Formats: sequence, C-alpha cells, structure tokens
Amino acid sequence: KVPPMFKLLFVSAALAAMTPVASAASNNDSPAELLVSDAASQISHAERERIADSVLEHMDVNAIARFTLGRHGRAMSETDKARFASAFENFLRRQIEMNASEFIGVQIKVTKTVERNARDAVVTTQVEGNGSPITLRWRVIERGGKWSVVDLEFAGLWLAIEQRAQVSAILDRPG
Repeated sequence: KVPPMFKLLFVSAALAAMTPVASAASNNDSPAELLVSDAASQISHAERERIADSVLEHMDVNAIARFTLGRHGRAMSETDKARFASAFENFLRRQIEMNASEFIGVQIKVTKTVERNARDAVVTTQVEGNGSPITLRWRVIERGGKWSVVDLEFAGLWLAIEQRAQVSAILDRPG
C-alpha cells in the first residue's frame, strides 16, 4: 500500500511535468513528443486560475476514468460511468489546483521516446528546478487523429494504475 504522503508526491510530480519545457521542439520530434512539449509550454504560460484547465486539456480524462473503473465499469450504466468520469475530472482538478504553485519555474527536457506502435508511445522527461531532478514518463496515445496523455509514471508507479487499484479496493468492499 502506498502511503498518503507518497501519493501527494506522485500527484505533485505529475504536475511538475506539466510546466515549462527546457528546450523548444524540433522538426524531428514525434507527435507524442510534440504533445508533451506543447502541453508543458501552454501550461507554463497559463494564468494561475487556468492551470488546471490547461493540464486537463491535454489528458484523455474519459479514457483514464474508464481504465480506473476496470472490471467494475462493465456492470455500470452509461449514466453512472459519465458521473464517475465527471467526479474523477473534479478530483484531478482539485489535485492540480492544490499543488500547482509548488512547481513554478521547473523545466522539462524530453530525453527519450519509445513508440510502442504508431498510435502509442511513452515519452520520458527529465524535470529540473525544485530539488533533485526527477524522471517522469508520459504514456500518450492517438485516437481519432488526436494525441493525448493517458497516464504518468513517477518512481515506478503509474498514476492511472494506482488510481485503478484504489477505486477497485473501494468498490470491492462489502456494502
């Protein structure tokens, strides 16, 4: 079980990845790298009140919410799934808003991209600025011609997978 303090650090690290990028995108960048670079650039220029909107704009929150529900989602109505996705987005928004100010001035450098296939990649970034540099990996996919972030990994834990385990533990409880 992940201690609550580590969960906060994990969410905070994810936010750190979504702030200023250290280097400009080049013409040779993959669509996945461009998404990560563009997201960080847009977020770095957002007003404090709009940072959560800027972060969430680059994420496929509905896909993450569906993944988070896991097997429990199969038994839910479309209305309940939509309600969960809305609540999940509100949860992410609150987490972003609570932690955003701690990451002003960090820089991100794309260090590697592993293309799993033509529509699925993991972009590795180095985040520097507040303390020791950290490595953050972004899982990005393309659906319907649009690339979006579907997961973030820090210290060996993937955000969507961690949320899925927590939601499943809650839904598996009797009553």
